[in-house]
Amino acid sequence: MNHVSVRRNALTLAVMAAAIVTTACEDKRVKAIHEGMPIDSAVSKIAEDAKPGAGAGTTQNVYTRSRYLINGKNYEVLFFTPNNERAGKDSVPWKKLTPIVFVDNREVGKGWQYWDSVSAANKIPLQKR
Repeated sequence: MNHVSVRRNALTLAVMAAAIVTTACEDKRVKAIHEGMPIDSAVSKIAEDAKPGAGAGTTQNVYTRSRYLINGKNYEVLFFTPNNERAGKDSVPWKKLTPIVFVDNREVGKGWQYWDSVSAANKIPLQKR
């Protein structure tokens, strides 16, 4: 029979391992984006380590974007890839993209977990990954 502390330690270890894996997979440029950051600043930050000639401060580094008007607020989701691929030119599965969510031009969250919760709350169809 397992003691409660052994099970708790195993659970804690599993949660910590999942957090490390999730954090390690996040692009360093995306990590630099913080809550409240204006969309222009976020796009410039993503462009800092982009391919030469990508155009810092422009949306050339955005794979794709989605826009929604919900309850009088403008929601914009920019999807980035680690290698700055672009829709139409490159084919990248949704699961490899990183969504960054902006409301009225300010960053409010990033990552699939955040975007999925916003989508569900506002009845926006989820992307299949």
